[in-house]
Amino acid sequence: MNQPLGARRRLLAAGSLTVLTALASALPVGAAQAQPAYPDKPITIVVPFSPGSATDTSARIIAEKLGPRLNVPVVIENKPGASGTIGSSFTARAQPDGYTLILTSSSTHSATPALFRKLPFDPTGDFIHVIRIATIPMMLVVREDAPYKSLQELVKATQAKPLNYAYGSPTSQIAGATFNTVAGAAANGVPYKSQPPAVTDLLGGHVDYLFADLSVVTSFMQAGKLRGLAYTGHQRAKEFPAVPTLAELGYKNFDLVVWVGVAAPAKTPDAVVQKLNQEVAAILREPDVLQRFESLGMQVSPNTVAEHQAFALEQRKIWTQRAVDAKIEPQ
Repeated sequence: MNQPLGARRRLLAAGSLTVLTALASALPVGAAQAQPAYPDKPITIVVPFSPGSATDTSARIIAEKLGPRLNVPVVIENKPGASGTIGSSFTARAQPDGYTLILTSSSTHSATPALFRKLPFDPTGDFIHVIRIATIPMMLVVREDAPYKSLQELVKATQAKPLNYAYGSPTSQIAGATFNTVAGAAANGVPYKSQPPAVTDLLGGHVDYLFADLSVVTSFMQAGKLRGLAYTGHQRAKEFPAVPTLAELGYKNFDLVVWVGVAAPAKTPDAVVQKLNQEVAAILREPDVLQRFESLGMQVSPNTVAEHQAFALEQRKIWTQRAVDAKIEPQ
């Protein structure tokens, strides 16, 4: 018996819908509903220190170039305090989608495990270390009008009367304590939230010396406001060839070098991580970017995701051991 035309059409439509439903259920979720390409909204880079710090400077150089490359705004958000742990713990808890990143450093992700009994984040387990940006040797500086014309004179002065040294990051804290140990210097550490205010108090005469990232003190040295007494690099700084290295002065085991990089929260998709690595690496190859970092005393040194993951683990062990050797008690 022939069915009416309308009924046959309804049966065909129902059969087609059943087939399409079956096909859709058999496809992966990503194929059934395409995900938007990354990125499609603004990216935030958290800087766990104040404006003017090495991490902040690095973040702004990268953000300026990264935004146009990805066609989305890249925003810097400073979250200073507690030796960088506030910004780091905030990023560790962020959605792992590639839209919240952090400018990491040897302060926040190498030295903090040695300085805090309980951290609100795991410097390696809670992050994917995307890429290293640069390494930054440190400079021991005093005011230009300070009576100490050499490192030997500074050490001798501390032995006669304890001096005060400033530190504005975990790495500068460990550097100062390590120097006291190897040089036999007697000095009290004075903490600051970040390195720029530590420099301000050094200039104001409230403290006597400071171990700082070269990038932070370069402009003050060039302006004749601060004098370098020793440099932690393996060779003398190109900008300050008159300043000897600590190795030249007899402290051959003192080779602390600061590093900065980019990280994302753990479980960020690998495709996003690899894309960020490739884009930042390309930025670091641009001649004007190289020049800007070099002018700040920062040595550009990008690496792969796998290499940077291994580097972060190794550096955590090294800085922790140096803190133990300097007898720094975790708080």
